[in-house]
Amino acid sequence: MERTIEDSRSLFEIILQTIIAAITTIVSLIGNSLVCLAFYRKRRLRTVTNFYVLSLAIADLTVASFVYPFSTIASGFRRWPFNHNFYQFSGFLAYYWAQVSLCVLALTSINRYFCVVKPHRYATFFTRKRTALSIFYVWIFLFVFYLTVTFTFPVVCGWDPYGFHCRGMSLDRRKDRIMYVFYAIFFTVSLSVVLFGYGSVYRFVRHHNAFIAPSLHAPSGRATIRAQDIKASRVLFTAVLGFLSVGLHIVYHLSYVLVVIYQFPPMRSRYVRCLRLFPRGSTPSFTAP
Repeated sequence: MERTIEDSRSLFEIILQTIIAAITTIVSLIGNSLVCLAFYRKRRLRTVTNFYVLSLAIADLTVASFVYPFSTIASGFRRWPFNHNFYQFSGFLAYYWAQVSLCVLALTSINRYFCVVKPHRYATFFTRKRTALSIFYVWIFLFVFYLTVTFTFPVVCGWDPYGFHCRGMSLDRRKDRIMYVFYAIFFTVSLSVVLFGYGSVYRFVRHHNAFIAPSLHAPSGRATIRAQDIKASRVLFTAVLGFLSVGLHIVYHLSYVLVVIYQFPPMRSRYVRCLRLFPRGSTPSFTAP
């Protein structure tokens, strides 16, 4: 059984969103391919921090190859033109990619925290081998977990033209709620780790600039390394903000939080009263073909 959301977009919206999606796909393929190529060809770029960048690039390259192009085609056709198996595969990959990216961003913030705030422990916890293994374990754990959830619940994917991906839903409403609660908790915890890590780095950098900045001009190798670490943290934090500020990601994750809020009876009754202020045609409805 497949579930889809009725597409009520105008022709202009369809053309505009499809063109933007096509451009995003091309840019993502080229940009992330160049990142992987640079990491492979330049040995000096194979630092511990860049392992996290490589992991994010591989995750984005995967969805840019197996999700974005087909979502772009579905947006243009206003329906999912491919078979049911690819329906499920695309939906699974979209959710898997989002959680892997969030986990890697959280690991990156922890790495920056130890590198800048607690440098005396950095070399103990973050070697190339341990970093690569931690990333590998995250990918494997989430893959096994989502594969188990997909077949246990089971999860049925349907094309969502507004979220621009194949949205996963369970045929059991109770299990559906459990899924949304898990996604909301997972997103909140991951984002909290990211904010804590970079917040601590920011406070340390402020203190560093106010009291210790003159020491960076001294002829000391350690001072130079610390300056480079701070610059790298700023660049990575900018990348994190860019990832979290993309409209697709914000809508993608916040939709789970809103649905979870809607599941609670007091919030649901208020939500229904608010919907009465708007025409019925303004809210998308679920249909089961």
